[in-house]
Amino acid sequence: MNQVDLHTHTTASDGALRPSQLVARAARLALKVIGITDHDSTDGVAEALAAGKTEGVEVIPGVEINTDVPGSEVHMLGYFVDHAHEELGVQLARIRDGRIGRARHMAGKLAEMGAAVRFERILEIAGEGSVGRPHVAQALLEAGHVATYEQAFVRYIGRNSPAYVERMKFSPAEACRLIRRAGGVPVLAHPVAHDRYGGIVTPFDLHQKLPELIEAGLLGLEIYYPGYDAITTEYLLGIARRYGLVGAGGTDFHGIRSGELDLGGIYVPMKVARRLREKWESLHQAP
Repeated sequence: MNQVDLHTHTTASDGALRPSQLVARAARLALKVIGITDHDSTDGVAEALAAGKTEGVEVIPGVEINTDVPGSEVHMLGYFVDHAHEELGVQLARIRDGRIGRARHMAGKLAEMGAAVRFERILEIAGEGSVGRPHVAQALLEAGHVATYEQAFVRYIGRNSPAYVERMKFSPAEACRLIRRAGGVPVLAHPVAHDRYGGIVTPFDLHQKLPELIEAGLLGLEIYYPGYDAITTEYLLGIARRYGLVGAGGTDFHGIRSGELDLGGIYVPMKVARRLREKWESLHQAP
């Protein structure tokens, strides 16, 4: 039975469940350790930590920072961050403000294409969370412009699609340094994908880029992730060993997509959570 899920999202960004609801669901599913990793926000961490004490679930405070590289995007996870860290809060708020402008621009493009959605509705769907493309996709679905959530990305708002708008630029190295200053462990999220033939593709050459990111403070690599088969997992384990990086993994749970894995839907060894904590503790040992 899987007991660990280190990659989850709540209503503090683009998830369907409030932090306390997500923790309660984790408890019902017999999970022992979860990471709260909302996009560009730590606003749900305090509620999740409190719920974790009540439910008997260890909650690791985290964040997922969306960053950019030429022609693609890279997500950086931060574990054991100080969710009240002032600089982290300021920088994440700046990124979220950029998300609102981006959503407004997307709404304008969609209107020009004859697929109008109300910008105000996008904000309503996001609620108190960090505005993102999933909220635009939901608005498109509600307005009847697409038949499925996934179709919204393919037809309108996915990268290289006609209504796509770039985010405010923030680099992976900048995210690593910010997470380290906030006391956390930076981990490169879902570092590979697969092409239509099952081949492994990456947003950049890992062997070329990882030394630069490690210099900026990178300490881990997400190894266990939906769609990663045994070959992919072994490939990433080999890279982690080569560069001395700790592992991480989880379902990337949002609770809003059809066919999405439930919490704990992929196996993440308990030793992964333990070694992640040990890495964090080593950063804070007195010299």
